[in-house]
Amino acid sequence: MNENTTIDEAQARAAEAVAADAARPAETAEEVVHTYAEVRTAVTANRANTLALLGCLREVLEARPFREAEAAVEGSRAMALTMQNPHALYAILLKCGAVESIPVPEDDTAIAEAPVDDAAAADAHAEAGDLPDQPTDYLLAITDLGRAALDEFEPAKRFGELLAGEPEGYRSAYDTVLACCEEGASKAAIETALAGHPALAFPKQVYPGYFISKLETVDGISWDGVWRTTEAGQRMRALLA
Repeated sequence: MNENTTIDEAQARAAEAVAADAARPAETAEEVVHTYAEVRTAVTANRANTLALLGCLREVLEARPFREAEAAVEGSRAMALTMQNPHALYAILLKCGAVESIPVPEDDTAIAEAPVDDAAAADAHAEAGDLPDQPTDYLLAITDLGRAALDEFEPAKRFGELLAGEPEGYRSAYDTVLACCEEGASKAAIETALAGHPALAFPKQVYPGYFISKLETVDGISWDGVWRTTEAGQRMRALLA
């Protein structure tokens, strides 16, 4: 069992525990004071979850039904790296205090349901609502601690920190990859663009996949059948200029 698997299992258990009582009314919930250290630990505990957790936070900058937020995250590129599902990710964020649940009065429960397009989907939606780990009576909203995490882990800022710890010659290699992916590029195309680049051999031998992986981790490029430079990646190129 590798380290990531162990972390994922621990986070999954935490997610199950939180999901069971995420929508408890405020007057019955225990008063818990969270710290930013808890949020930072949750966001960085497993690198594969970092982008997805940050994506979850961006989806609830304004309070919205939890199902709607989960659906938005499900179809995002941020989910490409994680083994967790959106419900488990939001449970992690609830537990550390990066997001909060806002109970919906019983007569307003319907607004907490994501819209459905047909009768069959409505039936499936209703059945899912009966599951004990899928409460239907709360909204999700980012907290001040969650906003602090978005600020600290802003992609261009993370990329700057990455560059600070790497050889100067790697800057040009990162720029080459970002430029290559502007219109979409395969791994083979990136390898061709980097062929003969000094950064592959000095100060030690590395492969093109190193630069691809690093840029994906800081949200500089994303995969949708080809590698593409993201909006954050455009800002990263400015840092390299």
